[in-house]
Amino acid sequence: MTKNSDTVIAFYYQPGVTTHEASLLAKNLVRFSGHFNECLHWIFELPAIQPGAAIVPSNPNFIRFTPTIPAEAADFPYANKVFIAAEAELLADEALAPQLVWMDTDTLVIKEPQALILNEGVKIAIPPVHVQNISSRMDQATDGYWQLIYSHCHVSKSHVFQLTTVVDKVQIRPHFNAGLISVNPQAGILRRWRDNFAALYQDPRMQEFYQQDNRYKVFLHQAVLAATILNLCKRNEIKLLPNEYNFPLHLIGRMDEKDKPAALNDLVTIRYDDLDDSGWHSALPVKEPFKSWLIDALQRK
Repeated sequence: MTKNSDTVIAFYYQPGVTTHEASLLAKNLVRFSGHFNECLHWIFELPAIQPGAAIVPSNPNFIRFTPTIPAEAADFPYANKVFIAAEAELLADEALAPQLVWMDTDTLVIKEPQALILNEGVKIAIPPVHVQNISSRMDQATDGYWQLIYSHCHVSKSHVFQLTTVVDKVQIRPHFNAGLISVNPQAGILRRWRDNFAALYQDPRMQEFYQQDNRYKVFLHQAVLAATILNLCKRNEIKLLPNEYNFPLHLIGRMDEKDKPAALNDLVTIRYDDLDDSGWHSALPVKEPFKSWLIDALQRK
């Protein structure tokens, strides 16, 4: 990555709701992302729900955007993420950016995330899902939910390969976590994700699945993303990020001891529910220089 890299790192937040997480991520990227600090940084700021809601402080390293979300999608789980990611990809494509790194605000970078760099011919780098949840197991036939998604997204059996979930180590059909994505904007993957999601989330056939299990609704965005990637990418165009990326601190208690890192500093990027949670603190030592930064961040919360 060069000094004048045009790679874009982007995330979004809701003022007054995820302001703290977004502010922390912005500071974290400047401090710990290595050469990725030289990238373009974009923050997509949703309209505040309440007047006077706290916002991320101005930062000369970050460009702020106001995203456009269809009114009918505003209350659907994770629809905001889908539409904003597509908008970020469009803007990155128009800017001729060689790649876009999209991350959730509950992310922190421990060290330079070099695996996010896309080699020639690779369209996307992305981690597997953390747990099985609604994933389609390789040792079972695809259910009606996945069949409907595969059909809409034109996924054939030849596109499918085996993945292993990060935490519970289940063998599944491709199912990726949408919280950390590095993508070639010119491939249009995130915009196709939006289009497929927009066509499916209100589909009457989906309502039956939502009623069976609300997780089908909550995690529709990731299921559609998986099918979209399988449709647009060959296997060698998909880079699976190692488990040191997007590591779920909040799920460490469910992991086998052999799968846990010796220290937080062995990881590259992490996801969290609550940084104050004593569960992961007791399970995972933190070394310098991240230790002092994290202590300061928690004190300023």
